[in-house]
Amino acid sequence: MIKTLSLSTLALVTLGFNTAAKADIADFDSPRIYTGVGYGQYSFEFEDSDKDTDFDDDAQMLKGYVGAQFNEYLSLELAYQNFDEVSDVDSKAEIDGVSLAARLGYPITESFSVYAKGGWLEWDAEYTQDLPVGSVSASTDGGDAFYGAGIEYALTTNVQFRLEYERYKLDDDIDPDMDVASVSVQYMF
Repeated sequence: MIKTLSLSTLALVTLGFNTAAKADIADFDSPRIYTGVGYGQYSFEFEDSDKDTDFDDDAQMLKGYVGAQFNEYLSLELAYQNFDEVSDVDSKAEIDGVSLAARLGYPITESFSVYAKGGWLEWDAEYTQDLPVGSVSASTDGGDAFYGAGIEYALTTNVQFRLEYERYKLDDDIDPDMDVASVSVQYMF
């Protein structure tokens, strides 16, 4: 009896959340502001044929973002990404950046939507190359376009979860590539 009651209660609560999410998604009087945090894994790799060097490592990343959702299809998002240090045999690199992206979404159900995003990342990188007699450190910065895609699940009208992939191809002499997979939770005001 208790199992049946618990399952019934869970089903009613879930139905209530989904119904509330559906009612709010369709009603856009003005842009809705949201904020979120995310955690992910990224792969950083490059090949420098001039110096006969290549680099390939994976690390963690954190991000925070704020955005404005204008309707159920279009959002604009400002984010800060902090990529943990990656290292290879004799090289280390650390990158962080600020991005601005447009996000185009399409609702699949009342709670699920898919989206694509594209934008611009302004980044700073510090890297160190170990040599037989010490090490050499340098820093560089730049700005590059990026793109991504993801799915979003609305738990309530205010709380959503995201699973997302982003691809950054940084325009530097060594043409580094970064692939990021992340999960985020966001709050819609």
